[in-house]
Amino acid sequence: MGGRDPDQIWDESVVEGNRRLSRGTIGLAATGLVGGVDVMFGILALTVVSGALAVAVPEQIAHVTGSLVFGIGFVLLVVGRSELFTENFLVPVGAVLRGVGTTRSLARLWAVTIAGNLVGVVAVAAILTRTGVVPPEALKAAGELCDTVAARDVGAAFLSAFLAGTVMTLFTWLTHAVDDDGARVMISLLIGFIVAAPSLNHAVVGVGEMAFGLLADTAQQATWADLAQNFAIAAAGNLVGGLGFVTLTRVLQVRGEPGVSAASVTSGEGSVRDTEAR
Repeated sequence: MGGRDPDQIWDESVVEGNRRLSRGTIGLAATGLVGGVDVMFGILALTVVSGALAVAVPEQIAHVTGSLVFGIGFVLLVVGRSELFTENFLVPVGAVLRGVGTTRSLARLWAVTIAGNLVGVVAVAAILTRTGVVPPEALKAAGELCDTVAARDVGAAFLSAFLAGTVMTLFTWLTHAVDDDGARVMISLLIGFIVAAPSLNHAVVGVGEMAFGLLADTAQQATWADLAQNFAIAAAGNLVGGLGFVTLTRVLQVRGEPGVSAASVTSGEGSVRDTEAR
């Protein structure tokens, strides 16, 4: 099978993770803010397309079709090098496991990035809901999307968040597995569809979707309390899915590669194969 070996992907992830952990607080905040703005543009594309189609076709068909363009937000993220909270469940964690980053710097990265993400999505949502900025059909679609997210019970919301964290951390792995932006664009669009079509419970995307519908006053059932509750559930589920499933299984995968020692994956510096050779 072609493509890069898992240990090569892991080594590159560790280097990138160390870079992210070493950034200053202002840089982290700016990167997170732009990441929130980027993903909100994906939500905008989704609601404009689904809202327009809902005039002529059933709502479910309109939503699934609109989900095809949601990945535009992920394209902006990947090509523009901004970040979402969930993109930091693999790369900087790898740096911490290798010993080139600290848990304190990881906690700082997570906290500052999620704060920037949330400010970005809510700020753009507020702009979009000003009268005349987007078509009324898009605002209606935003309300329906908001109600969809809020309607889940706690168990369903957590499981949906688990899947969202799994998909997004897989997204991070895949973007490091390829070498050109064309492939990253295709991966971004595909992952975007997987997240948007079933409205998976992503902490940042969910806040953007719900804030859009609530600020537009087109949500029929959801409240700001629902948004706060769902964010907490989504963040927890994303962490479990991203860290507890994908990151763990990738570590085990890399450890199983020929010529790679188990200890070198999570300790020492340099290539896991170089460490084995030394």
